[in-house]
Amino acid sequence: MSKLQKNLLKSKLSISSTPDLVLNEETDEGIWEESDLADPNAPTTPHDIPPAKFAVPEIRPRKQYYKATPWKAYWHASDSPELSAPPCAFKVYYTTPTPSPSKSPTWFIFHHGAGSSGLTFSVLAARIHESLPEVGVLAYDARGHGATKTADPDEKDATLDTLARDFINIVAHAMRLSPLAADDQRPVEVVFIGHSLGGAVVTEAVRRFPEFWSPDNLPKPIISGLVVLDVVEGSALEGLGSMRSYVASRPQYFRSLEDGIRWHVKSHTVRNAVSASVSVPGIIQPGANGRYQWITDLSLTEPFWKSWFVDLSSKFLEARSGKMLVLAGTDRLDKKLTIGQMQGKYQLEVLPEVGHFIQEDAPRKLAALLEQFWQRNRRGAALEIKALNAHSLVWGTSGTSTPAVMPRPNQ
Repeated sequence: MSKLQKNLLKSKLSISSTPDLVLNEETDEGIWEESDLADPNAPTTPHDIPPAKFAVPEIRPRKQYYKATPWKAYWHASDSPELSAPPCAFKVYYTTPTPSPSKSPTWFIFHHGAGSSGLTFSVLAARIHESLPEVGVLAYDARGHGATKTADPDEKDATLDTLARDFINIVAHAMRLSPLAADDQRPVEVVFIGHSLGGAVVTEAVRRFPEFWSPDNLPKPIISGLVVLDVVEGSALEGLGSMRSYVASRPQYFRSLEDGIRWHVKSHTVRNAVSASVSVPGIIQPGANGRYQWITDLSLTEPFWKSWFVDLSSKFLEARSGKMLVLAGTDRLDKKLTIGQMQGKYQLEVLPEVGHFIQEDAPRKLAALLEQFWQRNRRGAALEIKALNAHSLVWGTSGTSTPAVMPRPNQ
């Protein structure tokens, strides 16, 4: 968080906080996007992608560089269930797991950071479902964000308690979407993934899951993993001092949706134009004067900033599931996490070439990390090994039978 804030405050574009944002397009002439998604020699994928085809656009020609992409290019469906208390109509984007006769259905459920929206995970989610069809992906706009609507427009509840309850209610919604027959007794597995503030929310949700889980007619899912993206307690609390300056440095509004996408890319807030084209439309909206303005007023959440991150490191280390922390720089590790990492309490991955929005800057690399993490920690893998060992024994040199597949030490 602090690194993002410093970069933005140092950026030459910070002067664009004047009302009429106009960015010089001459420097974009002939530019093509070649993110970690792209093969530079591959043909350009047409920008207007049919819904749910998941033909993730690899590179963008100049004329399409800042054009918005619809959410349907990356998700199968969207709905707005009314959940929680105070009640909200949450905007949910999802692709259900493809039914498999041999594998338990799994959901990767994402929570975005403050000021962002569920669409920040669009490219990443499409990548995951492409390579793991049995895994469903779901993201949503938290209360006060994106297209989620509260019953009371003036309601400003952003406590960690409320956000964690909301998340668990979204998990229950995902369970209802799971494509299982009524007599199918296989457990549904879930992996919680949170970016920035979302990391604090999903960690709290794991800790308080038994307390907050309320649907009587739904069995509890198995939490196979907890993944936190680019937030740790120490640097988060240290960065709060400059958060107010960062919020004030952003443009007040944009003349068009394309200008909003352009600012995010040129300021390096999001370094991948392919992802920015779908995520930015989820965080700005046209105002009364036709200009685009921020959907979420981050300054109104200031009373909650500190409470989001206090004790985050301890909660993360104590979570009873497989754990992975993905950072954009090792300087963000605090003392507790450093000790925990040395003790092997969680998996640490560092992607130093990306910015704060890891899921947008490096969706292919992060998708690969998440897939490997899931394969190691899913309960279904342990059951498959157990079943294989029950029917397949090999004979050792001493004449005693041993399992054909040895379980991992943590099984």
